[in-house]
Amino acid sequence: MATQLLMRRVTADAYQRMMAGEFVNEFKREERGVGETWDVLARILAHGFIESPQTHALAILGGRTVSGPRGFGARALSPHQVAEASGLLNVFVDGEIERRHRRLDFTGAQGGGTDGAPVISVEDCIRAFRCLRKFYAKAAIHGEGMVLLFAEAASATQEGQ
Repeated sequence: MATQLLMRRVTADAYQRMMAGEFVNEFKREERGVGETWDVLARILAHGFIESPQTHALAILGGRTVSGPRGFGARALSPHQVAEASGLLNVFVDGEIERRHRRLDFTGAQGGGTDGAPVISVEDCIRAFRCLRKFYAKAAIHGEGMVLLFAEAASATQEGQ
């Protein structure tokens, strides 16, 4: 089983209700384009330091843990955090993804091999990054919050078996 990332844009009001303790299953848009690449991409964006999400990785690792639907881990980012993450993503370039993809150690990451090399291609990481950046940019423009849902799902390799 692999963990997949599902992103949902939520209104500022829905975000506030989540902070009050209720999970709100109201969202404006949903994006699945990061999928199973999220862990490798987060490590790339954090330059390997995933313990410190106040970096470009804020878009994947940041926010506050909230209760989610059954079977999902959930984090929520405020409209302010979404705008901050969007700004950080906008100054990150594809060439840096390529460089870090080659150099970082991905041991223990979903999508990392036993030798520490990523098993997820750099092309998939760039595609997922562009999807992440675009989704955050639209949410920031509209003053929306973000809910990140992490769900266990059969991986692409498991589905083929």
